[in-house]
Amino acid sequence: MEEKPDLKKITLGLVLGTGLIAVFIWAGWTYSQKQGLKITLPGGTTYTGQQSSGFTTDNPPTAPQRFTAPSDDKWVTYQGKTYPYSFSYPETLSLASFPNDPLDAVGIAWGNLNPQFNILLNIENIQEIDPQYVGNTEAFVRNWWRRFSGLKDVLSVDKFTNAQGLKGYKAVYVNLVGQTPNLDVFFEVPNNPNLVIHLANGILDPLIFNRIVDSVRWNPPTPTPTPTL
Repeated sequence: MEEKPDLKKITLGLVLGTGLIAVFIWAGWTYSQKQGLKITLPGGTTYTGQQSSGFTTDNPPTAPQRFTAPSDDKWVTYQGKTYPYSFSYPETLSLASFPNDPLDAVGIAWGNLNPQFNILLNIENIQEIDPQYVGNTEAFVRNWWRRFSGLKDVLSVDKFTNAQGLKGYKAVYVNLVGQTPNLDVFFEVPNNPNLVIHLANGILDPLIFNRIVDSVRWNPPTPTPTPTL
């Protein structure tokens, strides 16, 4: 005689299975908050954890904590797709852009890490983010952390000018557990107070990152002269 299925046991199993899935999802979210993971997506930046830059703890087991390059590595130039910025970077560092991204972001494709989670550079529009800081980039930088639940303060903001003549700010932000894990750099865009160039270092050797920062340029197109009649 064929045994009939026990509906009570099946129902109980479904309930327990659903409950376990919910627990796993909650545990994963909680872990990301504790570890300070950051998710950066094309078209916008979302901070779900406590870190201020693109560092993730999901590095390949055989990879170092930070990307570095040999001293004789060739450096090449990256050109913005939407905005006229450029910078130099080691040829062995794989970069990725994102189609139709209004922020013209550049991600680092390193190891098994998704470049969407490791944004090196993007353009931020102060007018759209907080119009009160248009024309006052330093104030924008000092208050930038307030947009993200994983940050609680700014430790320091240092003014500097890179080798290409761009005026910039090096900012160190404090996360919820009192750490200052990364460096964020902001450059003023010449003749456009609405925009800033934002770079974040999470997985690059500091010497590599500093050289990239020093190479950033803003190259607006040269106006075409009006022909004389």
